[in-house]
Amino acid sequence: MDNKTISIVGVVAIVAIVAVAAFVILNNNGGEEGLDGYPDTYLTVLGNADLDNDIDSDDVKKIQKFIDDKTAESSGYKYKDYYMYDANNDKVIDEKDVAKVNAMIAAQSSGNWSAVKNVYYVNVDYKIASYDMTGNNKVITLIAPPLDTVLAMGGKDLVVGTDNRITTGKYHAEYATTLDFDNLIDVGSCNEPSTEQITNAAKKYNGVTVVCGTEKSYGPTMEKVFENTNVQVVRIASWEYGGVLYGLMTAGYLLKMYDGALDYYEDYTGLQKIVQIIVKTVPSSKKAAGNVGAAAVYGYMDELSLLGKYTGEYATIDALDPYDSATPYLKGEGGGHGDTIDEEGILAMYQQYHLINLFNMIGTPFQVTKGSTDDAQSSIAYMKNIYKTWSERIGTKDMPNLNMCVTGYSFSSGVSSVLNELILCYYLYNEEFLAYFGVDTQSEAQDILAYYVDGYCEYIGIDGSWSFYGEDHGGKEGTMGMNLLYCGEDDERNILYGLESGHID
Repeated sequence: MDNKTISIVGVVAIVAIVAVAAFVILNNNGGEEGLDGYPDTYLTVLGNADLDNDIDSDDVKKIQKFIDDKTAESSGYKYKDYYMYDANNDKVIDEKDVAKVNAMIAAQSSGNWSAVKNVYYVNVDYKIASYDMTGNNKVITLIAPPLDTVLAMGGKDLVVGTDNRITTGKYHAEYATTLDFDNLIDVGSCNEPSTEQITNAAKKYNGVTVVCGTEKSYGPTMEKVFENTNVQVVRIASWEYGGVLYGLMTAGYLLKMYDGALDYYEDYTGLQKIVQIIVKTVPSSKKAAGNVGAAAVYGYMDELSLLGKYTGEYATIDALDPYDSATPYLKGEGGGHGDTIDEEGILAMYQQYHLINLFNMIGTPFQVTKGSTDDAQSSIAYMKNIYKTWSERIGTKDMPNLNMCVTGYSFSSGVSSVLNELILCYYLYNEEFLAYFGVDTQSEAQDILAYYVDGYCEYIGIDGSWSFYGEDHGGKEGTMGMNLLYCGEDDERNILYGLESGHID
């Protein structure tokens, strides 16, 4: 398998001591402390000793060599650098870990996980968590990005419940052709889900797995509430810190949908490579301060909040290598998810930190629903109103070089984030984008974007397509068009599918 990894080294803040043929870890309290980050692999399941994207005989060989290495005691090996070898997470690297990984490999082929039972993985909170592989992997998801992660790996039939943003809220129409809402369990708020509803679902399906994000944001007490029950909680990155692929690959393994996760991973990274190639062709003068200084804000009508390193939006823009205009204004470590910035702050960023491109992300789905009212968050009218309102409030007339766009986070985080990389690459580096794909017009370039967007829609099970609609687009019927990017009436780079077919205002 592809062994694509990124170098974010996971560190355990502990003291290591060496024992004969084994390595033991304790802290001052005799317990385990948290990690500082992910291990150097997207598949964060312990036992993945060679840090590639699978667990196989190479991992067994690596663990065995570590145990057999007679120089270990004198060469200063530290457990914190090798905790991924500790497949059974007992803080000792020994023959039991070899046996554990061999059992995992056998179970991957046979589908019988009884000899393995629990596996251990690094979750989105950088904690080592356990997952009972013999349990029922029916899934309840909280918020859209984890749902998309499960759908992208082919897990539609696993989903038995989700939160009310999906079941009845603003994302309902997005999944109307994907999910059976008549039989889908609504667990209420994604932040504080109903434990009663989750418990009832577990009774109905003989166990469920809640797939969600950080403890800080989603059901922070669930692990305690559901301890010793047949409800399991899997906290994966789906937008946090741009850790999308960690969530995809690790959840794919836990939910026994690994082949599907790998298929999507390969398409995701393939498209990511295209973006990287385009970015590398951009002259450094175009990316220097004063040309493409960029920042993202999360904004409705009331306030703007800078989006920083905690968010997928920051990671998406950062991947395009513009000048970072936001960081000097972010509060706290990582910051940027609720750091309010006023109109004067935007002007200061423009004057002092080379802000040229301001991306206004709003919590809206991208589909444009037929007959939607002007204030519906699924309407282009709403996006236009956001654009007009903030253009006036921040005084773009006093910032003649400032470009502002409005987009939604459905395509800026989660497994669709690579599409937003492509879209923003098209916007920021338009000339290089057209040259790479060998096209001459914005319409042709947008047809290329539509091709990739529709491919994504197929992955998550949306019938037809979002971007094409009616006879003007080859007779393909989509879900009422898409509002991917709005950057003002006079900009040809607007990607507002559906306008020309008259199905939206």
